[in-house]
Amino acid sequence: MSKKNNKGTKRKAHDFDLQREKAEAEKRAAKLAKKQNAGVKKVKKNKGVRIRKGVVIKGIKVVDAESKAKVKSVIAKAAKAKAKAKMDIDEAAAPIIKRTKKVKKSSSNSIKQDMMDTQ
Repeated sequence: MSKKNNKGTKRKAHDFDLQREKAEAEKRAAKLAKKQNAGVKKVKKNKGVRIRKGVVIKGIKVVDAESKAKVKSVIAKAAKAKAKAKMDIDEAAAPIIKRTKKVKKSSSNSIKQDMMDTQ
């Protein structure tokens, strides 16, 4: 008999193949079980806007880390204001606020103060 047709070698190769297939099947089963028991998936946060050097945002030119931080804080404030504006507040359900003091309407500061009193 030739080396290729050696029954012992073929048997060992067959046993090895069976063993490898069994191990792969166990790995697949373990992976599937882990996937099913994973629970709640964490939400990946967005990176946000990339602010490059030399850009002017809301009147602030980005030159170094300090100005970049300033721009980021301005953008964050704008985002918070936008989110606040998005929230629907039922105007009919809001209580009517009565003015407690009289304010002159001669200057812009008094008008702003008047607006703050009523809100």
